[in-house]
Amino acid sequence: MVLLGAQAQREVARARQRVLAAMRSQTRLQGRFLGGRPPYGYRLVDGGRHPNPVHGRWGRRVQVLAPDPVTAPWVRWMFAERAQGRTVASLARELNERGVACPSGADPERNAHRSGERWIVRTVAMILENPRYTGRQVWNRSSTAGHGSGSRPGGRGSGVLRYNPVSEWEVSERIVHEPLVDDETFVAVQGMRVAKPAKDGEVRPYLLAGLIVCGLCGRRMDGHWVHGRAGYRCRHGFTSAKRRSDGEPRNIYIREDHLLKALLHLLGRAAGPVEKGVGKDLVDQVREQHLQIHYSDQRLEMRPAPLMLKSAETARRPV
Repeated sequence: MVLLGAQAQREVARARQRVLAAMRSQTRLQGRFLGGRPPYGYRLVDGGRHPNPVHGRWGRRVQVLAPDPVTAPWVRWMFAERAQGRTVASLARELNERGVACPSGADPERNAHRSGERWIVRTVAMILENPRYTGRQVWNRSSTAGHGSGSRPGGRGSGVLRYNPVSEWEVSERIVHEPLVDDETFVAVQGMRVAKPAKDGEVRPYLLAGLIVCGLCGRRMDGHWVHGRAGYRCRHGFTSAKRRSDGEPRNIYIREDHLLKALLHLLGRAAGPVEKGVGKDLVDQVREQHLQIHYSDQRLEMRPAPLMLKSAETARRPV
């Protein structure tokens, strides 16, 4: 019985890997919609006969995303306003003032667990971060572990929701549904940070905001003002309200002026003091080339922005 149990566990693991491999392939190569709630601004429409001949003979059909005539204009509006420099909070406030239905209010049948009363900042931010609005199918942005409050490690179900790093996403190689935002606007919005006044009323600029990525956990590093200087830090998802476990990496921090000096070398420019205007030119060059700066353990590395890795070439392909 012990041997049969071990064999059954191995077969379950193999079946799981086969299913995950098939889902990755269907997303990347076919751009298949694999279920779930459609993003705000889209609706599900009939996409024709199932591509699998067996399923097609059974009469199964596929579903594809199409712009919703009621909500799609508001998604386009959010991206356009954000690209002009407006804060996410101001967008959420105006949507509420204008009486626009939030995602759970626009589709209450699929969101019975939510109140659907009003927009919150996090909802607008998640829409602006969703690459599916560029017309590409994306799978594995998030996953759940366990079943309910007593979650089982490695299990699936209604347990803890985890947002996966970009490296684990699967993105279709081509545009598979009508986009609500172009690639350039979407990438520009991802790197935006609107400066907020500090407690003393001054606005503290961070030239490299949105461009510095932690090499340990993959998160964007936050702007952090220390000793009258701009810098960037990463707390790896921990806050003062959450105790850090033993063995977890400590916070990392790097000054902005040190980063700008390193950029001279990384971009192949002559070394020397970095003046204010020169620093802005360096940052503009990084943004124009769609690059990110990865920092970990005193090491700096320039890499292409993740979305551009999978979308830069395919953006020019005909559908």
